[in-house]
Amino acid sequence: MLVRMLPIATLALALISIDAHAAVRKCGPAITSDVASASTETEAKKTALAQWRGAARKRGEGFDSWRLAAGKTLKCFPAASGFECVAHGSPCIIDQTPRSPPKGTGTGI
Repeated sequence: MLVRMLPIATLALALISIDAHAAVRKCGPAITSDVASASTETEAKKTALAQWRGAARKRGEGFDSWRLAAGKTLKCFPAASGFECVAHGSPCIIDQTPRSPPKGTGTGI
């Protein structure tokens, strides 16, 4: 039994010594769309989100993803002509290669 566990223990020790890097979500300041009006709630939502994405796209490539946005809200209200919606949230990206701290500065771990 002990002999069977040796390869697993060796592998575990090898993995511990490997530097691991995790993806990091980076967010910018919040963006609020204009009030989007439409005859249906679905169309008003689509318009508000399109406006939000357009403003977020100006922050850089990848920031226009509503799915990745932090603190996002999409609020709609009945209006005389149908519905009005507003999208609000902080645009974010996933950085797959975050910079490591300079060697010798410590990581606080």
